[in-house]
Amino acid sequence: MSNIKELLNKRYGYFILFLFLFWLKTYMAYWIEFSLGVSGIFEHIILFINPVATGVILLSIALFFSSPSLRKWAMFIMLVLMTLLLYSNILYYREFADFLTFNIVSGTNNVTTGLFASIFEMMRIWDFLYWVDIMLFVYLFFYKKEAPLAEDKKEHKRRTKAMVTLVGVLLLVGNLILAEIDRPQLLTRTFDRNYIVKYLGLNFFTGYDVFQSSQNSQMRVSADESDLGKVFNFSAENHAAPNPEYFGAAEGRNVIVIGLESVQQFLIDYELEDEYGETHEVMPFLSSIYDNEDSYSFENFFHQTGQGKSSDAEVLGELSLYGLPQGSVFQSLGSTNTFHSAPNILAQHGGYTSAAFHGNVGSFWNRTDTYQSFGYDFFFDSEFYDVSGDRSMEYGLKDKLFFHDSVEYLEQLPQPFYSKFLTVSHHFPYPLDVENVEFPAAQTEDDTINNYFVTAHYADQALEEFFNYLKSSGLYEDSIIVMYGDHYGISDMRNPELAPLVGEDPEEWNQYHDTQMQRVPFIMHVPGVGNGEVFDTYSGQVDMLPTLMHLLGMETDGYLFMGQDILSEEHDNTVPLRNGRVVTPEYTFFEQEIYDTESGEALQDQFTEEELEELYRYRDEAREELSHSNEILMKDLLRFYNPEPLDGLKEIDYLYRDQLDILEEHPEKETSLIEQNGGESSMELYETDAPELEEYENGASYEGPNPPGRPE
Repeated sequence: MSNIKELLNKRYGYFILFLFLFWLKTYMAYWIEFSLGVSGIFEHIILFINPVATGVILLSIALFFSSPSLRKWAMFIMLVLMTLLLYSNILYYREFADFLTFNIVSGTNNVTTGLFASIFEMMRIWDFLYWVDIMLFVYLFFYKKEAPLAEDKKEHKRRTKAMVTLVGVLLLVGNLILAEIDRPQLLTRTFDRNYIVKYLGLNFFTGYDVFQSSQNSQMRVSADESDLGKVFNFSAENHAAPNPEYFGAAEGRNVIVIGLESVQQFLIDYELEDEYGETHEVMPFLSSIYDNEDSYSFENFFHQTGQGKSSDAEVLGELSLYGLPQGSVFQSLGSTNTFHSAPNILAQHGGYTSAAFHGNVGSFWNRTDTYQSFGYDFFFDSEFYDVSGDRSMEYGLKDKLFFHDSVEYLEQLPQPFYSKFLTVSHHFPYPLDVENVEFPAAQTEDDTINNYFVTAHYADQALEEFFNYLKSSGLYEDSIIVMYGDHYGISDMRNPELAPLVGEDPEEWNQYHDTQMQRVPFIMHVPGVGNGEVFDTYSGQVDMLPTLMHLLGMETDGYLFMGQDILSEEHDNTVPLRNGRVVTPEYTFFEQEIYDTESGEALQDQFTEEELEELYRYRDEAREELSHSNEILMKDLLRFYNPEPLDGLKEIDYLYRDQLDILEEHPEKETSLIEQNGGESSMELYETDAPELEEYENGASYEGPNPPGRPE
């Protein structure tokens, strides 16, 4: 031990010590926190050494300070910053099974706010291990006023300092060569950020991501009409003609879209066994609509969201484009890009009025700006609701209150209307106050999983109350109601704990199972149609808009959509996920691995090299959709193209805060439900058992800044 301290007390003592501590924490996190899919001795070696190169480079910056004291403090600050980056990624990964990117971190005005609110839910008891060295040094430096090592008083030659940096660079080059040997074209073809971290380290990934973000910002500047060529060709080949049996089945009807926050497909018809052995159906109402003769439902429908989560689902569903590889379209491009969106398309095809309803602030995911770019006539965010006290939770107004309070605005919309309701009560970490709990929690070691079923049941009750209102008000028969799960609710990191509840062995759980769990419900309910069924077609959220348009009797050729009508006989049963995985009825593709979709058996060792190449080509062709979508969005290519069906794009030239006056003066207001009822509101038809509403009606005062529904 004394020999080690003697070595450290010599030149570069702090440098060696801080480098070792950073390597130790990072390597520990690789195994405890991240699911990097390491296999084989070669990958283990790469993982072992990859924190060293960037650690040497970053710490060597401090060596260029002439003062020994400044050198020590600069290295310590660098250690703190690297630890902070590591720990931030650990917290983010625990819930999202992904790494932080520049676009996510820079979006501090919306999604990050909600993330900070859940930060304690993501912490673990052992997290102090990542900070114990920092705390110890702070104690020694500031309180004990003593250094653990002797300071190197000798001035180092500039050439010697540069040599240390050069060693770091050479180590990085060697790391890149090893990565290229095991994973060719890692930085040009990898869709999964786990691979970059596994081969090159977290620090490298962060720097690479910042570089990529900068490069992407230059793409828009350099783009022109000639970039549309490949996209046109793909879109024309990808178009699926409508099925005559379903085309126009909902023509002229109102459209009511409901985003089912965090609802996964396994919840359909799912019964949870409580601690006494009794079973309880989690979402009985949604399941009844799913199996209804008036519903087109899809059992192999996948969410395709990336880091944009709920906002990505909106991009997929209303643009038929994918989210970005990093960050969110809403955050990065929502204020500036041109979009051929559902509100604009339906307004010109069928004279639809459009409105979005969301019980959270409009700045979350930059929705206010993005909805204006989408052409939404109206957006009712939290400013138009009473969100005071216990009426709200972490991400906005509770669902029962949200649907109830939205009726005031819904009944004023000129018909036909396109409306979208974004629910939030069934949102991670799935808290619910005791007054609203009417369902038993699951019995696992993970409270997030346990509460997931409780809030899902609450969301189901809220949905049923809204449906009952639609029926009693007369809107039901005149509408098509579209419901979709926006993204997963239980993350990959938690899935092994969930496994027994879905009939799987946690010891056998792997990435194949994670991928199959990305199924979410998709239901298109058309009252009175009578020919509904549950389809086994493989599809994803990018297919929602073409399917809806065909049901409304609107052609889709001419639009640059990545998706296809799911009901079309020409629909391609290949589903690319945003992380680059591809699912078909036969195969599930990862990077170089192939699984049997039905059985989960690993198949890559059963094929010849020629057969594998053919299958990989099939996989890569599916991924072309992602590349084309990236081109359209990052280069803002739709500004160069106006489809014949679209006669320009609607411009919203007023602030949403002033929209009630606009709604009151709307030239088509006589077609609204309230006007058709002679000015009588239908609010009294809404029946809910929300305890908060009962308290309010029994005399509780409103404590918000403005009267409900009326911003200043």
